Amino acid sequence: MMTTIRRRRRALALLAPLALVALLAGCADTAAEPLQGAWVLTSGADARGAFIDAASPITLEVEGRDFSGRSPCNSYSGTLDASAGGLGLGSFATTEAACADPEQMELEGRYYAALGEVERAERTAGELVLTGPGVELVFAAD
Repeated sequence: MMTTIRRRRRALALLAPLALVALLAGCADTAAEPLQGAWVLTSGADARGAFIDAASPITLEVEGRDFSGRSPCNSYSGTLDASAGGLGLGSFATTEAACADPEQMELEGRYYAALGEVERAERTAGELVLTGPGVELVFAAD
């Protein structure tokens, strides 16, 4: 009888971490849900103020936990990082083409820095707002 109880406890102790991982994975998918779709940046702001250039649209596309997009000079991609109570775009990779226009290069750098600060996402009718400390990125459905 004691051996059976020990086996059950041992089995439960081994299964508990797996259940936690499954629960967190479910939360990650729920946190990523508002971002799903194709988006175009309509306004962006960081600690230095507003930044956007209508001549060089910035896009964001989210499918599952993967995201990608186009900035003024390069393409980028990465994986969403959902944590307890928040959402981040975590680390991401970009192509490394230089912009011919230094202003476009600065805009792109500010956009990438803002993406790295994102902690929350809110979706309303046709709009996605990503925010973090001193950062707000507003996208319209594409």
